[in-house]
Amino acid sequence: MNRKEFLTTTFSAGLGLAFMPGLLSCSTAGLMGRTVFEPLIPSAGNLSKVRGNVSRFTNRGGTVGVFETKDGFVIIDSQFPDAIQPVLDAVSTKGKPLAFLCNTHHHGDHTSGNIAFKDSNTKIVAHRRVPELQHLAAEKSNKVSEQRYATFLFDKEYKIDLGNEKVTGHHFGNGHTYGDVMYHFEKDNVVHMGDLMFINMIPVYRTADGSDSRNWIRVLEKAQATFDNDTVFIFGHANKPEFTTGTKANLKEMANFLEASNEFVMKAIREGKSTEQLVKEQPFIPGFENRTTPERYKGYLDELRKTLAG
Repeated sequence: MNRKEFLTTTFSAGLGLAFMPGLLSCSTAGLMGRTVFEPLIPSAGNLSKVRGNVSRFTNRGGTVGVFETKDGFVIIDSQFPDAIQPVLDAVSTKGKPLAFLCNTHHHGDHTSGNIAFKDSNTKIVAHRRVPELQHLAAEKSNKVSEQRYATFLFDKEYKIDLGNEKVTGHHFGNGHTYGDVMYHFEKDNVVHMGDLMFINMIPVYRTADGSDSRNWIRVLEKAQATFDNDTVFIFGHANKPEFTTGTKANLKEMANFLEASNEFVMKAIREGKSTEQLVKEQPFIPGFENRTTPERYKGYLDELRKTLAG
């Protein structure tokens, strides 16, 4: 199979999963013998069921995960206050508490909406590095007063026990940031990857935040080894809402993209080529024309140099 065929197959698989939530939900519900709730209907944004009681929501910012149980909700990431409000309004109609808000990392398009969660009983979970990084970013943007920080912090693993339902947070190391966490909804076998996964886009890459392309590959490989072939993954960003869910094949494609990026930049370093020369000669990472984000490309190559030249 050539790369073009591989990419087409990969994205079709992800798209197919996005269009079959009803089928997946029915089979999952039958196996588990539990209630599968109707998904929320927010007044804005795009919400669709992924599997069972897990949905994904896109509006402005990183993809949000929404998980409903008989006793309350678990939300993954918070976008911005105005962007997440339609979800919060929809939750309020269900008469159930927002039990947990879990952040996948510290970036503002995933944590700025934390402050919109007004209930002090909502437990906010994140990797232990997230509050400090979030605070530093807020200081730079003059938005310290607009933050709500996670207080339930962990290093490697965090388990949320909701009786018959369990959610586990995993930190396999830094890839996108120092505080990357993926959350596994165990019964529905859905994993929210946060910004460890970008589809059809150049990823945000900032070495100061902990971006490390070599370690990022290892984190993605660990995820592929940890979760089974039936797992559905939610991605932090995609060029279209329907591509924000997918399979292990997408994780492999992302790892392959990072590996190709490393090889491309290392070759340029050996040949003494500047980033400006690379951008002019090759407008995308060779073999990954699907990942064209022109406004981010030069910065991505510059930051990769910092990782690889050290």
